[in-house]
Amino acid sequence: MALKGLKCAGPMLIAHESEQTLRDTIIELNGPNVDAIVQVGTNLAMARLAGIAEFWLDKPVIAINTATYWHALRKNGIPDKVQGFGSLLAKY
Repeated sequence: MALKGLKCAGPMLIAHESEQTLRDTIIELNGPNVDAIVQVGTNLAMARLAGIAEFWLDKPVIAINTATYWHALRKNGIPDKVQGFGSLLAKY
């Protein structure tokens, strides 16, 4: 298991992290022994990038906001599939 915190100066600043920083962090955490990458922290805008990263890494990359949305849909009996945000929303 690997873990990396972005160590922003304040909790609101996490929302301003660039997609380049997020991409670089995903690449840094990835490796042959990594089965999936899970992003936690709801103020980080990573839903779109997680879907893209899942494609080029060929493994699950799950953003917490995507997982929360998926869970809310399923708990309310909504089976809709959503493309563009990774396999969790697209397939399950």
